[in-house]
Amino acid sequence: MLISSVWRGKSFWWFTLGLLLGGVAIAIVVQAVGGLLVDPFAPSTVVVTVLIVTYSIAAGHELGIVRLPLPQNARQVPESIVNDGPTYGALHFGFEMGTGVRTYMTTSLPHALAAGILLAASWPDALVAGLAFGAGRSLMPASRRARADDMAWDSNLAQAERRIKIIALASTAVCVVAIINRMLA
Repeated sequence: MLISSVWRGKSFWWFTLGLLLGGVAIAIVVQAVGGLLVDPFAPSTVVVTVLIVTYSIAAGHELGIVRLPLPQNARQVPESIVNDGPTYGALHFGFEMGTGVRTYMTTSLPHALAAGILLAASWPDALVAGLAFGAGRSLMPASRRARADDMAWDSNLAQAERRIKIIALASTAVCVVAIINRMLA
């Protein structure tokens, strides 16, 4: 759970901006590494196979078929960020969370998309994916912020968890298929 100061007033918007900037930053780094190390050397059949296997493992993890520890920095928000104040602290934490390297990851699906960026994405695709990742991470705090009753929101989230998981699986599959189709075109 995020610190309550991130949910309030201007802090929320700084936090959201941080999420978007963090998503773009990590996408740029992953695309640059892929462009330098993978793109010139990997045949398209290998890339397609790796993307399909990566998505299959991630989907299996989401469905409870495969149990793997997620690569993540499994720490809570440090007190130093809270002490940075409602503007810089929210932006700082949002940026780190937007990169996907701060705190817990609740799903393995971003790893499948990161593989797509690493192995096959163009710069514009990587930037859109980074923005989408940051925006996706902002949906939970935005929806919770919109509700006055936190307990009701928690209950609704628990009831919708299966539907959310199916939507996330399907949308990630669509992205992986789009990457593969673009590669093979």
